[in-house]
Amino acid sequence: MHLRLFAVILALLSASSINAKNVQLTDCGLLGPGYPMPANLGKSKAIQDAQKKFSSFLAQAVKNGTTTWGEFDSVNTSISVGVFSTQSDKLLAEFHHIGSKSGNKAHLTGGKLDGDTIYRTGSVGKMLSVYTFLAKLGPSYWSDPITKYIPELANVPVDNTVRNVNWSEITLGSLAGQMSGLPRDYALGDLSPTPGLTALGFPELKASEITTCGTIGLPNCSREEAIRLLLKQNPIAPSWQTPVYGSETYQLMAMAYENISGEPFAEAFRTGLVVPLGLKRTFWTWPGNDSNAVWADPKEANTWESSLGLENAAGGTWASLHDFAAIGRSVLRSSILPPYVTREWLKPNSHSNDPNSAVGKPWEIFGMEVPVSEGSKTTRNVYLYTKNGGIGGYNGQLILSPDHNIGIAVFVTYFNPTTDGAGSSTLWTINEMAVQTWITAAETAAREAAAANFVGTFASQDGLNSSISLAMVPNHQGVRIARLIYNNTDFLDVLNTELGHPGMTIQYTNLQDDGQLAFRGVLQSQKQQTSPSVVFQRDCNAYWTEVDTISYGGVGVDEFIITVDRNGKATGVEMPFLRTNFSKRVK
Repeated sequence: MHLRLFAVILALLSASSINAKNVQLTDCGLLGPGYPMPANLGKSKAIQDAQKKFSSFLAQAVKNGTTTWGEFDSVNTSISVGVFSTQSDKLLAEFHHIGSKSGNKAHLTGGKLDGDTIYRTGSVGKMLSVYTFLAKLGPSYWSDPITKYIPELANVPVDNTVRNVNWSEITLGSLAGQMSGLPRDYALGDLSPTPGLTALGFPELKASEITTCGTIGLPNCSREEAIRLLLKQNPIAPSWQTPVYGSETYQLMAMAYENISGEPFAEAFRTGLVVPLGLKRTFWTWPGNDSNAVWADPKEANTWESSLGLENAAGGTWASLHDFAAIGRSVLRSSILPPYVTREWLKPNSHSNDPNSAVGKPWEIFGMEVPVSEGSKTTRNVYLYTKNGGIGGYNGQLILSPDHNIGIAVFVTYFNPTTDGAGSSTLWTINEMAVQTWITAAETAAREAAAANFVGTFASQDGLNSSISLAMVPNHQGVRIARLIYNNTDFLDVLNTELGHPGMTIQYTNLQDDGQLAFRGVLQSQKQQTSPSVVFQRDCNAYWTEVDTISYGGVGVDEFIITVDRNGKATGVEMPFLRTNFSKRVK
């Protein structure tokens, strides 16, 4: 084949050349992990350093009451934090603290605080409800309208779209994903039962307008009462218009589940999650006077023991830190769900009004800029799938990083009911401290493992002079193709000169089987000087459209397969389109 034509076919294989050393290159990538995680994460130096740093950060926070990331109330709180990975049931880090204020230990029913102490999860229960639904029924019902499963909502007239909910347009998926446009709650937060409001200028209400259930100080609503109140509400927005946080949507989802399956949702939670995961300290209903629990409020407030009735589907569960971490680990492992369902679940439903956050089912998704190499100012976007919750003095947070298969579980209980929000501010401080320490460390650990396992030169054993060299480049993500010789021809100078792509990295695509790891090439070009306000000409905003652009004999020319031994060390690099396996490590 003529060399120029072959060079065109090899367009996606362009890589660094000697002449391009001083060229400033783009640093694009695909969504997802940059590298496979190391086989034994706990032995990684980056992770061991993170363990020491995190322990030191927390110790200083307890001592000083403040941190780089915000305020830290070490006096009026109980705190439990666990960092976990999919590789082991043992936590990478665990921390517990009971506030120094006199009398705080009286809030611990067993006089101790550890990984088995039970907290309330608050709205983290929304994630548990979606998880339960998926575990029992899968995602195939998400497109069905709620009217199919709750007949009381069918045939409700829509005389005025401003004042009437169009229930036929609300799907189970919109309910699970905060996209239904429904109000937050049909009763909780309603001030109408509060005495003395007319003296403050509120108008008089008819007796029929005053809520009699479902809010603080009143009994839980029955199913019939809940439906009646739902039908009185005005919509906030059309379905799928904007994310609107709510609780009643998860009650509707649970009601739909019960009509589909004939099984109470509490039983679905038990058989779908608790039993398969071996959770011993997780409960849908109050676990009674447990011997190892923490109660947050004055006992007369009853937040510890109160049942939320139908609201349990939105945030009424109880769990220990160890079980909380086990739940998060099971999501990342796909212990309950098929992996393809997990991957679909760990994706956004909608943007929010902030470009660095999105909304899932019911994930609160945050983009984090992580250094591409240790100490680098160049970063890549990592998306964290999180769920926050709070009920009374209880606050909880689950944080998952699918790119790294690690997660963080946090509980904070606040013992001073007169200071509103202090517990949640401590929670946010811990969250920030944790992700800045652990997500950065996990990225570093993966890169260090890639450097140790993949960097080197590999030659073919087919009698041709063919070899490929892989390298790591500071301040750039991915593994660089540093040299490519095929059949005695050095293509890199040709490709750089002829096609203007002086660099390419390869990125792991999360496919692996029997020691084979799949990678795809990511082209690098010379950086362009553009205005920060441009929309269409940013260096990397549409790179995903470039994948697999050219094929040869039905095989993408940007496809790479690295073969590794049982320790993750590369033993060869295959380029399927060349029908060549560089199977001998020579350096």
